[in-house]
Amino acid sequence: MDYYCNLSKYRGAIFDMDGTLVDSDTAIAKAIAPWCQRHQLDIEQVLKDGRGVRFEDYVKQHLPHLDLHQEVQHLEGAEGTFAKYVEEIAGAKTFLTHLQQLNLPWALATSADRDNAVKRMKTCDLPIPMHLIGAEDVQQGKPDPEPFTAAANKLGLPCRECVVFEDSDAGVQAALSAGCDVVVVGRFCQLSHPNIVARINDYTNWNARLLQGRQAC
Repeated sequence: MDYYCNLSKYRGAIFDMDGTLVDSDTAIAKAIAPWCQRHQLDIEQVLKDGRGVRFEDYVKQHLPHLDLHQEVQHLEGAEGTFAKYVEEIAGAKTFLTHLQQLNLPWALATSADRDNAVKRMKTCDLPIPMHLIGAEDVQQGKPDPEPFTAAANKLGLPCRECVVFEDSDAGVQAALSAGCDVVVVGRFCQLSHPNIVARINDYTNWNARLLQGRQAC
């Protein structure tokens, strides 16, 4: 699936986190399993429908009768408990190092809350960026473009000069709506769009190309 784009055409990069820099599927499944059981929900369907979106937005849409604040607080707390099950997406740390060498500033725009975002990044020994947009930092979550427009603003750049790394349909839709080019990471997003400029399984092969000094489009 791997094909690449020329990073030198951008002035900044914005990363989603779950599924893009860290593999948190096991941690999230463990965190929400008791919650799904309590509310008699199919966990596989919840994982599918909730991929890339905030707990707040999922509960609002699917379970509006529940106490939103209480449920979100419970779910975020459960996620924190299972942070040790998170793993780095292959090559992510090295790739972020390459961005520094290319003088390409980057930000994080995640649907996780800030505390869990920092825990997961630290668990995987990934750097915490200066600019981190978490679930509580926006009024509208993905697929709304606000997380990416907010991240681009933090970088001091227009969205059109940023490339976004994303794994989910909701995240890719948000990035495209913001006006960013997108690199799709992993296998979950099958959307097509002219501004999807690359698709990668992970960062391993891209790192090898960067070390060789090649950045093919």
